[in-house]
Amino acid sequence: MYLALSGSPAAFADSFAPAQVSGALLALIGIYLLLMVAGVGIDLMVISRALARPLAWDRCVAWVKARPWNWRVAGWVALILICIQLVVMGVSQTLSALGWLRKDESESYYALIQGLVFHVASLVILALVLRSRAWTWGQMFGLQAQGLVRRLGVGMAFYAGILPIFFFTAVLSQLVMLIIDYPVTIQDVILIFMEPQSFWTMLAMLGLAMVIAPAAEEILFRGILLPLLMKRLGAGPAVILSSVLFALIHFHVPSFFPLFVLATGLALAYIYTGSLWVPIMMHALFNGMNLAILLLATT
Repeated sequence: MYLALSGSPAAFADSFAPAQVSGALLALIGIYLLLMVAGVGIDLMVISRALARPLAWDRCVAWVKARPWNWRVAGWVALILICIQLVVMGVSQTLSALGWLRKDESESYYALIQGLVFHVASLVILALVLRSRAWTWGQMFGLQAQGLVRRLGVGMAFYAGILPIFFFTAVLSQLVMLIIDYPVTIQDVILIFMEPQSFWTMLAMLGLAMVIAPAAEEILFRGILLPLLMKRLGAGPAVILSSVLFALIHFHVPSFFPLFVLATGLALAYIYTGSLWVPIMMHALFNGMNLAILLLATT
């Protein structure tokens, strides 16, 4: 679950009347802009360091490719998750049609139930697969508890580093949409967060967006799909293809290129660090920042 505003947080806030833009929202946008400035500095530092001392890229790639995933296991996991998704969709739509879900919150409940079941099921199934094969989370995804704080810090720095690139791509994508006269809309999931929600529903949706979804989706796409594609296609094509697939599953044309760029950054961060903690942190921060701006802008 990526919560990508159409364009950028600053542009999103500009769509509201000045009286509606609170001091907290302006402060948050200021923090976002400061992060982008810091991100530019981080990007320049990484580039200069890479030029002065080439990265041990082949070693990083070999480390990720060595993860013992295979297409047979991944295929069974994918098949089970697809079946679960279809069942949840059918049950949710049936409950909504029978009127068992409140009319004003039926769409939110549907999205919440579907998201929670799918992402939690992903983590549970993966835990069972790892246990049945005596694999560890550290061995398969670099999710060791040792060095966790440092890796989360690296994730924060990488998040800042990807922000300027994402911002530029988002603005450019929006301009292209306007030029070709394609309607620039907001993702459906964003619209759900903008609707009035009960406290517990909103709390569950925030937990899904900022904790459960980042962990589950990074494990599935960067942790499993990326190494499998790298073994078959090589690092470059694997990063591109996995990022394209990730952007496509969001079914939102205006966000495709920004999400592709972001997913590429997440994949490169995983390859470079060898730990999925880094892209998970980047993913969580991305969703969290956009959600914070969204909720402040709509209250």
